[in-house]
Amino acid sequence: MVNPLTALAVGASGWILVMGINTPQASAAIVIAALAIAAAKTRNFAPAFAVIALALPVALSMLIIHAPYGEERIAPLLTADGAAIAGELALRFTALMACLVAAGAFVRVPDLAKALQALPGGNRLSYLAGSTLQLFPQGTQRVRVTRDANRLEARPITAKTVVPNLIMPVLTELLTLSSHRGRALETAGYDIPGPKTVLRPVPDSALERAVRWTAPLICLAVALWL
Repeated sequence: MVNPLTALAVGASGWILVMGINTPQASAAIVIAALAIAAAKTRNFAPAFAVIALALPVALSMLIIHAPYGEERIAPLLTADGAAIAGELALRFTALMACLVAAGAFVRVPDLAKALQALPGGNRLSYLAGSTLQLFPQGTQRVRVTRDANRLEARPITAKTVVPNLIMPVLTELLTLSSHRGRALETAGYDIPGPKTVLRPVPDSALERAVRWTAPLICLAVALWL
């Protein structure tokens, strides 16, 4: 089991390489390596699909912004050098997203919260990270439940009814869950100063701690050297 902080540190090291080396060849190599690692961890192609979903809108926007405004025109509203610039920028962004998704494949929200909690002053950071990362799946679940309830009541969701019948119930439920979670944490003494302990801490070996410190430094040195 990999400590979530180690996975995030390695992912950040990939960002250093992408931005530091800043060549299409390096970006392409990092995309391939990151997706291969993520696929080996998840045993499916979901990470690749996630990267495509994140990078495709940005790639299209880069193409719209840069492709028409180069000097080597090859078609109306399309230039060769502008398209090349758009491709390089899109590939760089894809490499950044691949590093992020690959790191996320090794991170579970509860483990990340526990790992952050062990840091000095990490109890508030742990709460913020856990709440933020859980917000999207909780919101998705509440939207699904609310849609099912409206369907059972034969209430169609239209432009006029989307706010009272869908948006407001989902927001109310999310705020209620947040309030209940806050009271539970207050009862558990979450705001009390001082170090916190957990019943089953996330494994954190000396090797992983060394990797968290050395990997970014090595990548920074490689980027500066190249």
